[in-house]
Amino acid sequence: MNLLYPRLLTEQAKPLHELYRTLAIRDLGGRSATSHESAIYAATGGDRVSVRRLEELRDGLRQLAAQFGFPGESSRDARGDFDLQLARYLHGTMKIIPAEAASGDVWAFLALVLLPDVAYWRYPQPPGDRVLGTDITRHVLGRLWWRAQLVYSPEDADPYRALDVLGEAAFDQIYARRKALGGSPLLVKAILRAWSDLELDGGKERDVLRDFLQRLLRLSPFVVFEALPPEALDNELRSVAQESIEAIRASRAVSSKPSG
Repeated sequence: MNLLYPRLLTEQAKPLHELYRTLAIRDLGGRSATSHESAIYAATGGDRVSVRRLEELRDGLRQLAAQFGFPGESSRDARGDFDLQLARYLHGTMKIIPAEAASGDVWAFLALVLLPDVAYWRYPQPPGDRVLGTDITRHVLGRLWWRAQLVYSPEDADPYRALDVLGEAAFDQIYARRKALGGSPLLVKAILRAWSDLELDGGKERDVLRDFLQRLLRLSPFVVFEALPPEALDNELRSVAQESIEAIRASRAVSSKPSG
């Protein structure tokens, strides 16, 4: 069963964000609600989520956050660990399809109406894109559901094992290019396998990944990656990734040479 979640449009979300940035976490907890007078739903695609399920989602997420210091202070490492567990929790419990999860307004509702205390605990006084849903790759909740979606492998003993591989910077780049790469979960998972095997040896991860993905985009009109046997696909991607590492190293070597 696919569920449809309430959506909070940007015009209604922005005033809430401006107010909530000034409130204490305890006060935000008192403002949590399962509905908003301006919320809307998609017309088709599933059943509207019940109040009970929203309450269960909220309670479960708060309990998870409490393991990492919520509502008090927590370390950067603790919040990073919380993100990994939250990605599993959201993806495993929400029963939401990618088309629905691609709506930033869904995530705005969850951050600003259902769970403002957790959202503003995770990112105190955040910039708007962390809660408004204007950029899902930055959203406190949405980015984590999508990270889990990109790595999810139901055939594995731990379907979310690759979450540790896909950091936020890498996720941003892969998510932004997922349609250009065919939107194939098979290819994304193969990219992650290749990425996890790399030895960057001091190389800049962001630069290497950007070059790697650009090379794949140039190859995609000529290579049907999904048609390759798994071993051949992995070998092809590792080869392309190694080319990226060597190209970045060569570029850095040239730029470090003294001029004149």
